[in-house]
Amino acid sequence: MTKVPFKVSARAGKLLGRENFSNPEGAIIELVKNSYDADAKNCFVFFDIPTILKKDSNGKEYNFPVKEESIIYIIDNGDGMTEQIIKDYWMQIGTGNKEKDFISDDKRVKTGAKGIGRFALDRLGFETEMWTLSKKAKNNSGSYWKMDWKQFDNDDKSISEINAEINNSKINLKEKIQSLVNNSETLELISSIDFKSGTFLKITNLKDEWFSNEKDNDIENVFKSLEALIPPKELNIPFEVYFNHFQKPREFGKVETAFFNDFDYKVRAKYNSESLSVDFEITRNEIDIDVLKKKFTHAFKDSKHPYNIETLEKKTFNYNKPIDKLLKWSLNDSSLKLLKDVGSFELTFYYLKFNNSIKEGYPYKLINTQERKTIIDKFGGVKVYRDSFRVRPYGDPTNDWLRLGQRVAQSPAGAGQRVGDWRVRPEQTAGIITISRKTNPLLIDKSDRGALQENDAFDTFKTIITGVIHEFEFDRTKILNQIFIELQKEKKKKEEKEINRRAEELAKKIVADTKKVDEELFGKSKKIDLFRQKKEEEIADSFKETFNKAFKSIYDDKKEKDNEEIVQVRSLASLGLIVSSFAHELKEIKDNSREIKSLEKILKLIIPNDVKKSSEYIDGMDILELLNEDSEKIIHWIDYALTTSKKDKRTRGKLIFSSFFKSFSESWSRILNRKDIKINIIDNIKNFDYDFRAFEMDMSTIFTNLINNSIDSFNNLGKVQEREISIELNIINEEKIEILYSDNGKGLDSIFGEKEEIFLPFTTSKKDRKGNEIGTGLGMYLVKSVIDDNNGNIEILEPNEGFSVLLTFPIRKK
Repeated sequence: MTKVPFKVSARAGKLLGRENFSNPEGAIIELVKNSYDADAKNCFVFFDIPTILKKDSNGKEYNFPVKEESIIYIIDNGDGMTEQIIKDYWMQIGTGNKEKDFISDDKRVKTGAKGIGRFALDRLGFETEMWTLSKKAKNNSGSYWKMDWKQFDNDDKSISEINAEINNSKINLKEKIQSLVNNSETLELISSIDFKSGTFLKITNLKDEWFSNEKDNDIENVFKSLEALIPPKELNIPFEVYFNHFQKPREFGKVETAFFNDFDYKVRAKYNSESLSVDFEITRNEIDIDVLKKKFTHAFKDSKHPYNIETLEKKTFNYNKPIDKLLKWSLNDSSLKLLKDVGSFELTFYYLKFNNSIKEGYPYKLINTQERKTIIDKFGGVKVYRDSFRVRPYGDPTNDWLRLGQRVAQSPAGAGQRVGDWRVRPEQTAGIITISRKTNPLLIDKSDRGALQENDAFDTFKTIITGVIHEFEFDRTKILNQIFIELQKEKKKKEEKEINRRAEELAKKIVADTKKVDEELFGKSKKIDLFRQKKEEEIADSFKETFNKAFKSIYDDKKEKDNEEIVQVRSLASLGLIVSSFAHELKEIKDNSREIKSLEKILKLIIPNDVKKSSEYIDGMDILELLNEDSEKIIHWIDYALTTSKKDKRTRGKLIFSSFFKSFSESWSRILNRKDIKINIIDNIKNFDYDFRAFEMDMSTIFTNLINNSIDSFNNLGKVQEREISIELNIINEEKIEILYSDNGKGLDSIFGEKEEIFLPFTTSKKDRKGNEIGTGLGMYLVKSVIDDNNGNIEILEPNEGFSVLLTFPIRKK
């Protein structure tokens, strides 16, 4: 058998390289990355773009670049190359030396791996000259390399027939650079830099016109891309890039990278995939501590670390949190593998708001809004850096890859209104996430180097980052909520004061008008005046009290109407939770309904009386029984949906718990019986006369969500046992109603570090295999919201088994 080797045409090799550099901007970035991989401390990008004057269709003159005379230089003071390295590696397409030896001598992780970076030169121009001086060279003995890339366009040549020139050459890199530059500042800079080794690339006969004007500014775009792509200052890597346009020497200069020293919040998080935990360092810079201590000290008197005044004064605090507690994700074989496979990484996250919000009353520091917007426009967005270089498009202005905007739409509440309810907007964020080929091998580039492959590791990566961001969101709302509560108290006092002022003002006016009429009828006298004065004071007090009640009633009515809308929304949300939770019931109904097809055939067989005892007849009756049960389910859910939204349940009125729970348990009996769940109502208050006003919808929201959670808990038990839900009602000291709700299910999931976390919005322990939330996380949030709005309290108890909460509501005194 004859073996025939493959041959690769020169054109195929060129196309392979071109696939990775669709635009010249990306090619320049690739060459700068090569300088970084070579341990360069400095890299220079020079554009020499002569122009000629042309006129547009309107007769307006503009500068048009002459690409045949244009030159691009890329120069660095890295390790350089010996002649042998040029022959063995530089001239070999697809070499794997960076993949095997991916740590440089200076301990940098190399950014390249595919061995096709030199085709960036082909993308930029038809000819390239290279002078390179190795760090091992003696007496400035280096190498000169020249390449005509047009050779690759010859269809008849194989890749082995492509040749480059290489010669020994004496090289003084510093003098060579100085001979190019006519800018005094750049010359001074070059004089201060060590060029004992390095590489000098000269690219001529360019393939693109490089415009630099108001309409098209290709050169400025490269400069901006380098700002976003080279290692940011926070990484403390000694690598600086300088940019110069010879025809416009004053326009550019050193490529500055992101550095934020003005922010409201800074979060540094280190995820350790071995210990499965996150180390946090949070810096709060939003609050004016002096104003806070002056106006709101009492709001924080009972606060514990890290929400106390002392920690707020220090600004920065540290702590560690297990990943299962952070993500509310139970650890099993599947989740452990995903969380370990993603690898360790670090995140530095910044939050910058754009207004001073003085009217809101919060003790914020004053900020320079215009300066912040400029910084965010330039460096905003949560960006990913692998081995110190940016992975695009993550963090680009239109790339909300973490779906922060979607999270805001789901929870648009203000930061202080409820703890954990606020979500940060994408345009208010900046961030640096650092990953590495070494520690994150499964976070892999797509073939076009445009992004990371969207595999399980990438999904877990995003989940952890979102969890870290939510940790900041929770912290901010925890602080501002304490201030919000005080501001609401002040607002209420002002409203009461205004009501009292208006009542007093109106009472005085009526008394004054009455006095005027009285004097016109009966005249004046000292005796009458004394009598009138006493009477006027009594009348004024009486009017003031009446008007005060009237104004307060008007205010309360308005508030009541607002509450009706809130109750309706909560009820619909609660109803949505129930429907989604019992979606499988509807599927079961659909499956059973398919048996109807066999019903007609069976009926034809059973028309004669003597067939009624046949197995066919019995089968037909069994099917009818199944359909009947399904009809009962439909009736149950339709009844529930209709009664939940009835208007009388959306009106606040006197509520009798005995009647409420009797009706409530009856509506749930069908579904609970089918699941072998027993519900016990222990009513110790049915003989008491008490006054409790509430929306019946609100009470339905509370206990519907509690029962729904109990059913889920029973489903996750993993063992056979009796299933019981108990609701016990008591009146304490004729002042409050206590309702003890408990079940003997699985109990509160251990992933909740603090029990009260179950009341946070969008917080759920229900996850799919990848850690994505499949529960809404709104059930217990709605429960807590309803109880708060009814001036009640809910306490999570610690029973020996199952789950138990104690609800308390105040009752009106007779």
